[in-house]
Formats: sequence, C-alpha cells, structure tokens
Amino acid sequence: MNRTCSVCILGLFISSLIAQAAQAAAAEPKRGGIVTLGVTRDISVMNPLVDTGSTQKRIRDLMFEPLLAIDLKGNLQPALAEGWEVSKDGKLYIMRLRKGVKFHNGQEMTAEDAKFAIDYSMNEKNGARGFAELSIVDRAEARDKYTLNIYLKRSAPGFKYALARIETFSVIPKESVAEGMKNPNRFPPGTGPFKFVEWQPEQRIVFERFPDYWGHKAYVDRAILRIIGDTMVGFTALRSGDIDMTERAPYEWIKEIRDGRVKGIGFAESRYSAGRAIEFNVADPPFNNKKLRLAVAHAIDRKEILQAAYFGFGEPSDQVYPRGHKWYFEGVPSPAYDLNKARALLKEAGYKGEEIEMLGSMGGTQELEIVTVQAQLKKIGMNIKIRMAERGANVQMRRKGQYAFKLSGDPGVNPNPVDLYLPIHACESDPRNRNQNESGYCDKEVDALLRSAAAEHDENQLRALMRKVVTRLQEDAPIVNIGHTSRFFALRDHVKGFTTAYDGEFVWDGGGLNRTWLDK
Repeated sequence: MNRTCSVCILGLFISSLIAQAAQAAAAEPKRGGIVTLGVTRDISVMNPLVDTGSTQKRIRDLMFEPLLAIDLKGNLQPALAEGWEVSKDGKLYIMRLRKGVKFHNGQEMTAEDAKFAIDYSMNEKNGARGFAELSIVDRAEARDKYTLNIYLKRSAPGFKYALARIETFSVIPKESVAEGMKNPNRFPPGTGPFKFVEWQPEQRIVFERFPDYWGHKAYVDRAILRIIGDTMVGFTALRSGDIDMTERAPYEWIKEIRDGRVKGIGFAESRYSAGRAIEFNVADPPFNNKKLRLAVAHAIDRKEILQAAYFGFGEPSDQVYPRGHKWYFEGVPSPAYDLNKARALLKEAGYKGEEIEMLGSMGGTQELEIVTVQAQLKKIGMNIKIRMAERGANVQMRRKGQYAFKLSGDPGVNPNPVDLYLPIHACESDPRNRNQNESGYCDKEVDALLRSAAAEHDENQLRALMRKVVTRLQEDAPIVNIGHTSRFFALRDHVKGFTTAYDGEFVWDGGGLNRTWLDK
C-alpha cells in the first residue's frame, strides 16, 4: 500500500457521484414513466419491523425510513429527525422530529408514531429485527408532538448509529400493525419516496411515486421490482429490454460493458459493498507465531487478488475501512508488500516447508481468491493446501477453531467502529466455542481499549482509542485486510441519474431510484 498517496479514493468516489448528479441535472430530468429493476430476491413478509436484512432492507428503503441517515464518509445526518441531543450522562437521547412529514395515507408523522415503532420492536412477542439493538432502551416517551425522548438503561455512545438503520426500526403510524402479526396482508404506510401498490410473490413488487414525500420526490411515476433469481437471466432480460436495470450484475459482464463490448448498457457501482481479508487462527500452531502471520502479510499482493477474483473491481485496503472514510486512520503503519521481508520473517518463524491448510467456502469468488493467495505464498516458500468446504461445515470449523487460516469477508462498512471491531477482536472465554471472534485473538490491551471505546461519547477521544486499536492490530496481524469489493447495477442507457452507496442501496441519502429518470 502506497502510504504517500495523496489521492483520497473515497473522495473520488463521492466526487463521481456528485458529477453524475450534476450531469443528470444538466440534462434536465424528465418526470413520468415506469422504471423496472430486476432483483435477485423477493420479500418474505409485509411487517417492516420484522424482517429487514439484505435485499429485504434495500426494498423497504423505498417505503420506510429511520430517524437518522449516514453519509458516505460515515457521518450521521438528519432524516425523519432533523436534530438530536444526548444528555451528559449518555442515557437520554432527545430526537427532534421533522415537522410536516406525511405517511403514505396522508397522516402526519408525530412522536407518538416513533414511540409506537420502538415499543413494538422492544416487545419480544413481535419477533422484531431490532429487538436486540433496542434491548439497551428503558423506555420511549413522546414529550410533545415533535419531540421523542429515548431513555437508555445505561450509557451507550454507539446507540445513535442504531437510529440510522431501518433494521432497528422504521417509523410507521401508531397501531398500524397488530401485536404478534408477522405477516399482515399489506404493508403499513411509510414515509419514504415510494408508496406500496402490490406484491405478487416470486414475480414482482410495484410502487408508485409518493407526491407528498418530504425529501426529493421521485421523477418516475412507478417503480417495478421484478424477481429474477439468476443474475445471468437478469442480465439477459436487461439486454433484451424486458427490464431497465438489474442489481448484482455479474463481474464478467461489467468488464465487457467497461471495455465497450456491450452497447446501450451502462453500470452504477457500489464501491465498498463488502470487505475481504485473510484471518488466522492465532490460538493454535502454526499461526500462534506472529512472525509467520507477518510473513503472510508481507507476501500478499492485494491488487492481484482483486484482479483475479473480481476483474480488478474494488479497492485494496490495509484496514477494515476504505481510505478516506471517517474511521480509516492515515499514518498507521502496516505490513507492506515485500517478498524479501516475508522470506526473512518466514525463516525467523522457524518454518521449514510444512504443509498448512487454508480454508475457503465453496462457490462464488472464494475459489479464485484462495488459489491466488496460494500462488503468492508459494513465492516465499510456503506449502499451502486448499480446503474448500460448504458453508455449514465451514462455519462449524471456524467456530471451533478447527482451521489454520482462512479467507474472510464482512457485510460492508459499519458506521460504528466499535460495532465492527469489538465483536471480532474482544477476548472470548472458550477458544473451542467461538462466537464472532473466529480468530481466537485475545490481547488484553486491545480488549481494554475497545471496552473504553464502547463507553466513550467524545468523538476525539474515541478516535484516539480506535487509532491505538488499529495500530496494535496491524502489529499483531490476527487479520490481514485485502480490500473492499464492488457490487454493480447494470442499466440501459435511457436510465439516468441513478447512483447507489455502500451496500447496493436502491434508495439512499444522496440518491437512488427517487433521483432516477427515463430519457425515452
């Protein structure tokens, strides 16, 4: 990694989004029409507080909203709450709601509605997705029509990030879903830019523009999500003109588009949709030897791995966060690509060519990643045997510590650094029954720093603590970060103005389907 690089990759990404938006504006966006997006998965239930993961979440972003939002650098922004305050003891969050926000049924949103959504999600009978995140909440109180007080059982500085996720809860009208009703026959009204029309399971979900939306009103009259489980079938439907856009476009086709071999189709990139890394079992030989871990770290060519598995799409990174993000720390040393250094460390570690097994998951891109890593380590004299296991067996081996080292991934960029670092690096009591800390890493200093960070309200102090954590992790190398991979939408040339964010969102704070228009 070039530490002297002055170009901020994330800044370029944001600039490209701004440029795309400026270009769309210059072309005078048109109102009207129907945009059809092919999606790989269907929804399962129509209770927005129950199942809000993965594609379910992205689809519900069209209809529902949380109190806060997060920008591309990881900063909190107003959404349904236009402002917020936290008490000195950190146990009271005062949310000042935006006035004049309408639900899809025309009713005005109030603090009573937000309180209802929290209370509903805190009720164990309802099976809400946000139940665990809201377990820290003592009670919610509508102080007046536009002020919501949230009282916590104890100080929890990271709680504010939970308020920016519809996985925790989205605001819906009071009493709009009954207790214990997992799957009502219709979605309750939301506050988002699109209004639900119909759902034909395994076929399509139809939305129409919500004309009274408080934010940027959609250009298109309707958005239709077509359920097409196979990404290649979806791309074929796009090329034939049956749909206007498709998510999760295959990398090989994006390369063809980029290289100009496919005409009439472009793409939008979600640049940091997932992280890739190599993770060691540090509790057992051979990788309880730090010098051996560092030898691997110095032998890894990140760009080559991304080229082999992802056609070069994505961005190398030596930290969990991408360069330019709020929680990426410039100036923290990391093991640079240096084969001579790697060979020297290998010798100091006492390695004599013994076979070491590397674990991967069957299917997807891991098979390409793992053979590339194997070839890179062979250059320094390491004898790596590959073991590919189906997902269930893979998880069992990781949790029991029955592996030497493995390919690892994460779901993307978490805006709360404590939520990202603490679960995978905090000490766990049983190395043969691991929860989220699959490496078995346990460093008392890192553990103490993370616990302090979890209780820190002052952002400057939090940054200082997390910088120490990242510095120590780079020195110990329980995980070697490879980089962040991209996710793509492919779209016909008449689709204008569409951008996405970190996780392939259909709607986000700076763009999405509500800023998409059709030039035809």
